Amino acid sequence: MDAAGSSQDSRFAHIMKRIWNGPEESEGPEEPEKPPAEPEGAFRGGRGQPEPEKPVGDVPPPAPPEDRPASQGTGAEKDATIISKGTSVSGDIKSDGDVEMRGTVTGSIDAGGKVLVSGRQIGDVQGSSIALSACMVRGNLSAAEDVGVDSESVVVGDIKCGNLSFDGKLKGNIHVMGNVSCRSSAVVLGDIASTTLTVESGAKIQGNVQVSDGTIDPITVPDDDSAEPPAPTAPEQQ
Repeated sequence: MDAAGSSQDSRFAHIMKRIWNGPEESEGPEEPEKPPAEPEGAFRGGRGQPEPEKPVGDVPPPAPPEDRPASQGTGAEKDATIISKGTSVSGDIKSDGDVEMRGTVTGSIDAGGKVLVSGRQIGDVQGSSIALSACMVRGNLSAAEDVGVDSESVVVGDIKCGNLSFDGKLKGNIHVMGNVSCRSSAVVLGDIASTTLTVESGAKIQGNVQVSDGTIDPITVPDDDSAEPPAPTAPEQQ
């Protein structure tokens, strides 16, 4: 007990001495421990903190795309006028594009493009090219290019075009700048004038046919009276 009491007295005396005299020079003031340096871009709590965005100068907005013309095909497409099956039209039809006539028209058709007729047409038809399919036309056909008539079509009128492929029935004349091809089912009651003519077996033509490009040379045949008599032959010697 004495040893323990003396030890406590000595410690108490030492504390009182430090309080009275102040801390010793050799013992500097205790510095608080500094927390470990945190890595850049991290924040307390264990999760990374994104760096603040750096101010950026005024950036001009992207230039608008240049106005480009709409792509076009190899050929300018034209609007088509379609007369559906079961539709009847009384009056003339004029169009800058193509015309598809599947109904009935009483009047002329004048188109800047192609004309397809598969109905009943009462009136003239004009276009860049004409195609008839299982139809009846009472009028003249005129085309700068080709005209095609299938075996189920009937035409009462004249046909004028660049080239003609005919396999139907026609009551009228044909005037073609190029070739006329009469298929095996063709029946023509009228005259034909063309540069060339092809007639398949089975085709029937009743009328005058003129096939020429306009460069036929005249043919001269001497008369019998003006012809000189042949020279007499010498008799054979025996």
